Amino acid sequence: MNPRSESAVKAAAVTLTPHSAVYCLALAYDREEFRRMARKAEDKDLPIWAKECHRKADFAAALHHAVSWPYVEDYELIALHWEPLLGAVVRREAYELVEADRARKLLDENPDDQAWHDIWAWELKRAERNAEKLAELKDKLTAVRDAACDATV
Repeated sequence: MNPRSESAVKAAAVTLTPHSAVYCLALAYDREEFRRMARKAEDKDLPIWAKECHRKADFAAALHHAVSWPYVEDYELIALHWEPLLGAVVRREAYELVEADRARKLLDENPDDQAWHDIWAWELKRAERNAEKLAELKDKLTAVRDAACDATV
């Protein structure tokens, strides 16, 4: 591994333990989405796609376990599995941004509805906070991707 790749992996590995809950949130979301996609593929009689979706869901579950119960060094986990981690973080960030937009829209449409205002304000704050953390993690993992791509060229 070249020095640039190594420093990018180290910078991303530092985020793994303090932000493990955010990584787990993204991986759990990935696991459920891949399971849902597998069920849809099974309903449409697409066994090869269903098997691939189940494989991805199982891998997301395994990574979730590895992040929540760190039996592998953070550096090693990022170095080996940055790609699925990056994918999970990007997909969850997109979900959180959509949720924030939806909450913002509902707050704007119903400014006088006090009962729902508190709920949507909380939802907006939660989604923005999660999206901000996910964007930070995405930047670190993107640096790992860029360094890995430069090393192979």
